[in-house]
Formats: sequence, C-alpha cells, structure tokens
Amino acid sequence: VEIIVIGAGLIGLCSALILGKLKFNVILIDKNIIESTKHLETDTRTIAISYGTKILLEKYNIWRKISKEAQPINIIKVLNRTISSKILFDTDHINNPMGFIVKNSVFKKVLINEINKIKNIKKLQGNKIIEIKHNENEVCVLTDKKLLLKAKLLIGADGKNSFIKSKFKIPHYNLNYNQSSLALNFEHEKNHNNTAYEIFLKNGPLATLPMKGHKKNKFKSSLIWTDKSKIINDLKKINSKKLQQIIEKKINPYLGNITKIDNFKVFPLTAHICRKFYSKRIVLIGDAAHSIHPIAGQGWNLGMRDVKYLTNILLEYKNLGLDLGSQELLKFYNDTRYTDVFTMLFITHNLNKIFSSKSKIINKITSLGFNYINNKRYITKKLVKYAMGINL
Repeated sequence: VEIIVIGAGLIGLCSALILGKLKFNVILIDKNIIESTKHLETDTRTIAISYGTKILLEKYNIWRKISKEAQPINIIKVLNRTISSKILFDTDHINNPMGFIVKNSVFKKVLINEINKIKNIKKLQGNKIIEIKHNENEVCVLTDKKLLLKAKLLIGADGKNSFIKSKFKIPHYNLNYNQSSLALNFEHEKNHNNTAYEIFLKNGPLATLPMKGHKKNKFKSSLIWTDKSKIINDLKKINSKKLQQIIEKKINPYLGNITKIDNFKVFPLTAHICRKFYSKRIVLIGDAAHSIHPIAGQGWNLGMRDVKYLTNILLEYKNLGLDLGSQELLKFYNDTRYTDVFTMLFITHNLNKIFSSKSKIINKITSLGFNYINNKRYITKKLVKYAMGINL
C-alpha cells in the first residue's frame, strides 16, 4: 500500500479515514480489536472538538454524522479561586460555537463505520507489530500474525507510549507535573446553558464541560479535576456518595446538585515533545509526537492539526508524483508543525505553573490580570479565536 497507519485511537482513525477519502491506499493496524463493542460501551470519556477541527471534519463529510450528538460550547467562564475574579469568553461576536463536546464512543463508532465503507482502507485488528524495517524505497512491517506489509510511509498514531517512537529512538523531552486528573460524567439540576466552567483551585483546575442530554430537564456535564496526585488518588478511594458531596461543594453555584455520577477514571499528568516528528519513512502525529497539560483542553485538537497539515502535504506530493516517504516531505511537515506544538506546550506548561503557585503575590497579580482581561473586549475576542483554532 501507499501508507500504513499504526494506532486506532481517534487521531489514527481520523487520519486513516481522511487519507482513504483522498484515494490513498491505506492499511490501519491496531493490536486491539478496533470494533470491540465491550470497549466502546465502557468508554465514558468525552472529547472537546474546537471549531477549527469541526471545519476540518466538515470538509471530509464526517461532521454531519456526529453533529446530532455534539453539544455546543457558546460560553466559557474562567474563575480564579473566587467568583469575583473571572474572565467571560463568549461567541456573540462570531455567531458560531467555540467548540463541541462529543462522547468518545459515539465519535469512534462513526469513524469506524465510515472507514468500513471505503475499499482502499484495510483494517488489521488484533495485530501486534514484531518488526519494522526500511530501505531507500519503502518501509516494511511484520506482525505477529505473520503478515508482511510494505508502504512508502508509516504514520505512528500509537499514543504517548508510542512503540514507533521507542523503536526508532526518536529523542523527546518529558515533563512530569506530579499531578493527576479525575475524569467523570455527571447529571445535575441546573441547565448548563451551553456553558463550560474552568475553576482554578489552589492546586489545579476543575473544569466542567456541557454534554448533550437526551431526556427533558436532565442536564449532563463532564468533569476533569486536576490536583496533586496524592489528593486525586485519595479521592479515588472514597465512596461515591462522599465524592459526590465533595464535587457538589465546588460546582453547586453553577450547576446545582449532582443527581448521578458515571464511572470515573484517574490518570497521571505528563507532557512531552519529540525533538523531531519523523525518522526515515516514519512520521509521528498526535500524542505519539507530543502531549500537553489539559489546562486549556487543546491537546486533541493539536493532534488534529497534525492530521490536517500532513494529509495536505501528502496530497500535494502525490499529485506531483513525488515520493510520499521522502525526507524532504517529512522535514517539511515537521517544520510546518513544530512552532504550533512547541508554543502550545509552552503556554499550557506556564499557565499550570502560574495557577498552581502558592505565592500570594503571584495570585494577586493573576487576579488583577483576570480583571484587566475581562474588561478588555478586544483581548477576549482574540483569545476566543485562538481557542476556536481559527486561522491556525
């Protein structure tokens, strides 16, 4: 084939589907069973899709398949420890949502169904990679099912603990925050009114994101609470009723009492960036290449910008009859993406440092900064456009 995509998470599925729609011959490999109903049904996570990513999905006729299950975000309220220190972001000047919240399982089912319709995409489920080699003309992949695959280019979309990254010894820089996040979905009394909240507590942010409700007067949101790892792990151990009471104290003024909590997950927070996003006939996208602190909710959209630029470059090279795995192509992709990725890593890393600071002086300056920004409409407009992924 022309291209092998390794990893069937959302980024891998999106890249394989878009390449397939562009008439590339693609093989998608994952060590797990991609279509496992059990795995899809137990995945309660949500994904925040920026407006810029929505435009990309629209371009390839994917968005309309998930739009009915997508909850728009029209307002973001950011609160710095007290309700008086706040910034309000809205889209009144744009008339489009800032983004959308969709359940992972819903999105994944759509992507798999669409992939199944395209004959030039082959899925290899439950195939573990044994060996990868390359020469001047192609890359070769051997699986544990004794399948030998050959392509011009291999795309590594196999997540933070990327086998591809390790196999080719691509150097990377790691950040460990000594923080963890608690993620869950919950039903609540008050209407969220398409509003997301980010409440900066003393050790990290607690964010709520509006979700699509399917019952009248039943309102639903997802929550990501970041704190010191010890505190989050202690929360994991307490009973669900006590956990509900603790969370209610923090979100009650905005969303009312909690009526139900779905299964929650805890995950440690780290960030990383590879020193380069490619090797010989190998390119990394999404979390395989980089990951950032979730403080701004932009990590997945950063990966989708990888997909956007890589597929555009590959299409241009294909139309010119050029080698899809050439060093020139891969370096061009790397140079196109690196500044955006590094900038977002730098911003999120330093935002976390500022808002986790115990310094009274820094907290006072932060509060003054919040009030200043909130009173300057032209600043909030620019920040909204940046968060939406417009012109990126």
